[in-house]
Amino acid sequence: MNIAFFTDSYHPYVSGVVNSIDRFKKELERQGHRVYIFAPAYPAVEREEGVFRFLSLPVVVQKDFRLAIPLSRKLIPVMKNLDLDIIHTHTPFLMGRLARYGARKLGLPLVFTFHTLYDKYLHYVPVAGGVITPFLNYYLREYCNSCNMVIAPSTYVKQELEKQGLEVPVTAVSTGIDLTPFKDIDEEGLKYLRKSYNIEEEEKILIFVSRLGEEKNPIFLLKAYHRLIDKYGLRPRLLIVGDGPEREKLETYCQKNGLMEQVIFTGKRKYEEVVQLYKMSSLFVFPSKTETQGLVTLEAMAGGLPVVAVNAAGSSTMVEHGVDGFLVEEDADEFARAVYEILINEILYNEMKKNALKKAEELSIEKMAGRLLAVYNEAGRRELAGKAL
Repeated sequence: MNIAFFTDSYHPYVSGVVNSIDRFKKELERQGHRVYIFAPAYPAVEREEGVFRFLSLPVVVQKDFRLAIPLSRKLIPVMKNLDLDIIHTHTPFLMGRLARYGARKLGLPLVFTFHTLYDKYLHYVPVAGGVITPFLNYYLREYCNSCNMVIAPSTYVKQELEKQGLEVPVTAVSTGIDLTPFKDIDEEGLKYLRKSYNIEEEEKILIFVSRLGEEKNPIFLLKAYHRLIDKYGLRPRLLIVGDGPEREKLETYCQKNGLMEQVIFTGKRKYEEVVQLYKMSSLFVFPSKTETQGLVTLEAMAGGLPVVAVNAAGSSTMVEHGVDGFLVEEDADEFARAVYEILINEILYNEMKKNALKKAEELSIEKMAGRLLAVYNEAGRRELAGKAL
């Protein structure tokens, strides 16, 4: 198959959507398919074969994100030359509209992955966020119905979309994980990594990997962590891996509450190092309430980590409560108690670790790519049936 991915964000921007695109692209191409990327241009990014960039503008409220200008006279000729079989858009907005235009012009099936709970990000829209919501929901429903099929990254999102009364099929296909980097364990390397972060061998480590935005709820995590120390007497180190607009606020909280020695802000790290940080850690903690899947949760499980997460959105379908982790309400004391119960109970910890690894195996990228291809085939059949009518 020749497949076109359209997206409003791509490298060097870092996000769960970009990671999902990357993983499916690599696996589909490993299986003999060809994937082309249509994405915004970013400053100082070199040309890459199979990646078509569009002029873009920076976003004032999020400086590392750029908005593509989805205009090009060459689009249709280029797409024709690629001999595409299907168009898969990862956005309903600027590049998503361009994807729909291309699909209609060329008579190709169009698939859309509903990666993001968009209404949870309206705090980035000054003043007018609440006013926009009904118009946003109407637009999203209309866009979904213009596609042949819609993909949800979790059963939670699938259920939410079906409540909107969509007229097209919605299928859940999670972003799988490449287990290969997690297979090899370099004990000496992990010891060196601990030393580089000044973490003693016997110290437990909590890890949170995410873009540090308000929607990820990181300040709640620090409050729960503070409670873990004050009320439960545990002092594991906390690794916060990632960067974003909330980082300064988080560091200020740590300074005011005497947590700077315990909390380590690593900033952005290459995926290879993040994998090692998972392996070095004891428990994955995830406070976000807006995830559609929570890809980092699956990564943590592949690293053998049990999970404590806020019981919301995608986390509720990724974590099986009491089996590979705990799902808790957004209550700092309850979150801290869940972390405490896992860390002090070796039998429980080892059982959850085993189940976390099993979950990661079930959601490997090979299996998920197979499901994605099945969706493509079904979308193609629906497009042909529509033409026959």
